[in-house]
Amino acid sequence: SVVYNGRPILDKVSFTVNEGETLGILGESGSGKSTLARALMGIHGVDSGSALLLGRDILNAKGSERLAILRDMQMVFQDPFGSLDPRMTVRQILTEPLKIHKINPEGGVEAFLEKSLTEVGLAKEVLDRYPTEFSGGQRQRIGICRALILNPKLIIADEAVSALDVSVQAQILELLMELKKKRGLSMIFISHDVAVVRQISDRILLLYHGDVVEELPADKLLTDAKHDYTKKLLKAALSLREGK
Repeated sequence: SVVYNGRPILDKVSFTVNEGETLGILGESGSGKSTLARALMGIHGVDSGSALLLGRDILNAKGSERLAILRDMQMVFQDPFGSLDPRMTVRQILTEPLKIHKINPEGGVEAFLEKSLTEVGLAKEVLDRYPTEFSGGQRQRIGICRALILNPKLIIADEAVSALDVSVQAQILELLMELKKKRGLSMIFISHDVAVVRQISDRILLLYHGDVVEELPADKLLTDAKHDYTKKLLKAALSLREGK
């Protein structure tokens, strides 16, 4: 659990993510989605609870043990503009994790960076440019490349497409799904957007005021939802789509 000013931000949140699965976390603003992501990554402290990645304690690990866990668990942030340091070139952004984890890729760093960029649809020419020179979609591709550079087992994508235009959203979602299949990734995909979560997820958790109120297979979300909050979200999403 996470408590802020005496009020639980996260409570009774319990779930598993299977190997190769995309677990969607769906909820409106203020439901605790981003707090959950940041708590798992160690950005936000927790008051109680436990979390395991491949049997290792995520929340209480320190030092080299924590660093080893982070190699297997990386995050794609919501804001492709704010999550990349504007003072660093793409080369510096991508090589920083390699230096921190003391990784020397076979075949050399340059070839490894080129291959990693190709995987996310970018050319090697971007390496010596700065984030401000790219569009939002290109920046998010750089962010995804940075997240994958350590070959993690789990990706946490926190509203990873919400800051992008609809057409670019579709491209980034397709890229994430391709990378998940190719690499056998597990993913926690966090969003307030019903359509986006349905498209990318295998299974969906509904988060409401810090509690998990419902869990459904993605293909059953529209037909089998039982909780009033889930029905309310679906109704709101349908109204927006129909322009009502």
